[in-house]
Amino acid sequence: MSIDKFDFDSTLLTVNFATRLLAMEVDRDILVDRVLEAFCDLGNCQDATLMMYDEYDQLKGIAASLQRRRFIIDEEIPLTKAMEEAAQSLKPVVRPVCDDSVYPLPSKCCDTDKTCLCVPLVGSRDRIRGFVTLYRAKEQQWDISELFQLGIISTVAAISFENSRLFRQTIEDSLTGLYMRRYLFIRMREEIQRFKRRGGPLSVIMIDVDNFKIVNDTYGHATGDVVLRSVGHILHENSRQGVDIPCRYGGEEFVILMPGSEKKEAEIVAERIRAACEAASISAPEGRIRITASCGIASVEECQEASADALLSIADRRLYNAKESGRNRVVVK
Repeated sequence: MSIDKFDFDSTLLTVNFATRLLAMEVDRDILVDRVLEAFCDLGNCQDATLMMYDEYDQLKGIAASLQRRRFIIDEEIPLTKAMEEAAQSLKPVVRPVCDDSVYPLPSKCCDTDKTCLCVPLVGSRDRIRGFVTLYRAKEQQWDISELFQLGIISTVAAISFENSRLFRQTIEDSLTGLYMRRYLFIRMREEIQRFKRRGGPLSVIMIDVDNFKIVNDTYGHATGDVVLRSVGHILHENSRQGVDIPCRYGGEEFVILMPGSEKKEAEIVAERIRAACEAASISAPEGRIRITASCGIASVEECQEASADALLSIADRRLYNAKESGRNRVVVK
């Protein structure tokens, strides 16, 4: 493409929009989805793979887009020659597609009718944070405008992932991987203000591990930490990614803030969490440990005056009632 045919205004407008979309997001799950969407849109394709280096410098598949459908990946990805070249040059590399992989990955050679563009995610200090690979038909060449856009977005995506990681370190409980109490109150104030402006449902679940002191006294705090991590995993698995706010409230107590959920919906989630805790058989050095949990639920409509303290106070009172009435149950009124 000649320089006079390069539409700078259109290109910069597109890049600016995609940059703002990525740079303003700190939730990693949402960021993953936006990165795939941005690369597929700017690369004019439907198939893409996002790979990132983990804390052990292992290249892991994170997510893929196949015909615009999203798939979560959690597997090691072998470093190909194309990835090595892209990492060394800090530029995209075009190769044939790899027939041996379900996800878009580059290969040395093959007879398919598609090509694979391997784009390095270049973060701060030119550190390679991962790669995005895109499939496209061979006859559809990658032009200078697309490569320019993808090059900029790759750096924005890499730095956005760095920022997301740093942000999570300030709001995430290191033991359970859930949000901290401090972040819970920040989000509760935001959601309460949104409720006062627009209305709509807002519920909260307060959860407490039953007889947790006995676990600590019997097996020690290290085993107690294993139990808390397991409960944190159960809460994460039963929360809506990018919507619910699962937090470690303190000690063995947890809270899930559920924007957009009626109390009945919160009750269903709480019962699912209670049942999962009861069914869990937690592996510890001392053997298998069984636990139960009690839950109290409240919705913002029940507050005399909508506030974070009022909402949590109702949920806390119901949690106390759940424990006083026998534990291992959900109380909603």
